[in-house]
Amino acid sequence: MIVIDEVIGFMIANYLAPARLAPLVLAFLLFRCFDITKLFPAARLEKLPGGMGIVLDDVMAGLYTFVIVQSALHWEWL
Repeated sequence: MIVIDEVIGFMIANYLAPARLAPLVLAFLLFRCFDITKLFPAARLEKLPGGMGIVLDDVMAGLYTFVIVQSALHWEWL
């Protein structure tokens, strides 16, 4: 079964990332970590009514991951 919220969050996390193994693995690990821990404001977003909250907490996790992966790429750590 495909879970669209996870797909959207992971796509955001990898936006603009090169098709290389290191950024992909880092994005996967960070996204899962942020998705599980639900850092502020993801926990609040998850409480929104209907399916919106379910999707938006993963979007937030994807944004956190995107910032870190892009920073790592910018500073050539990957």
